[in-house]
Amino acid sequence: MRNPVIWAIVAIYAVFAAGKPLLVDTPYFSAVPLVSILAPVLFILLHAPRQIGWKNLGVFFALAFVISWSYESLSIATGFPFGNYHYTDELGPKLGTVPLLIMPAYFGVCYISWLIARTLIDALAPGSSYHWSVVLVAAFVMVMWDLSMDPSRATINQVWIWRDGGAYFGVPFVNFAGWFLCVATIFAAFAIWLSRSAAKEVVTPDRMAQAQALGLYVGLFAEFVAFTVLGPKTGTVTDAVGQVWNLRDIYESLGLVSIFTMGFVIVLTALKLAAAGRDEAAR
Repeated sequence: MRNPVIWAIVAIYAVFAAGKPLLVDTPYFSAVPLVSILAPVLFILLHAPRQIGWKNLGVFFALAFVISWSYESLSIATGFPFGNYHYTDELGPKLGTVPLLIMPAYFGVCYISWLIARTLIDALAPGSSYHWSVVLVAAFVMVMWDLSMDPSRATINQVWIWRDGGAYFGVPFVNFAGWFLCVATIFAAFAIWLSRSAAKEVVTPDRMAQAQALGLYVGLFAEFVAFTVLGPKTGTVTDAVGQVWNLRDIYESLGLVSIFTMGFVIVLTALKLAAAGRDEAAR
């Protein structure tokens, strides 16, 4: 899959993500959440039909939308499974208590995480029976992103508010356990669909398509490294329970977390793809 438009989206998104620190305190920063969510969705619409087929793509989107909305709504109402929080109005219109942009965000990163997981466990062949291994690995890959992202969105930007605070720069531990449960449910539901559906997963063992998915994950990762280098070096922010956090501490800590979680996944996936390329050349 050498579609230059897909590669262009990957490249533009990576540059955009790395440039986010330069948009802080400008009028353009308000558009960052919308672009950050819609760019991966556009990528998927161009990328996924050949990789998993339109029918499977529609099912994946529906599962991600319904399951993530259900978990988010439940937690906002009861505190389970993420903890006690609520969304502000930063992300625009809501479906109930959850902004409409949240569900496509889940879907976008879920799709990328699913493909990366398939690469990591050598499950690229059509009809491979590795679905449950993919569920587990993809859930870890996805939660790594939230681990790198949540304090900046919640404590700094206050897109959502943790009412009881938390030790991880204002975010509670239970949030990440809840995230794992939520995304594992999405992946498990999709795996069940694939195992029972007559429309089996359409996967061409295409290293280029896998590299494109990895490229978008690199774009997600680039934001956290960029804020470590270019983010504010002074200033503080106060969370909902009055705990004061240093901006530099948050940005540099998230950079370290992302490098040794998402960065590790990027390196390992790239090595797997390179090894697959050498095997193809040898044949």
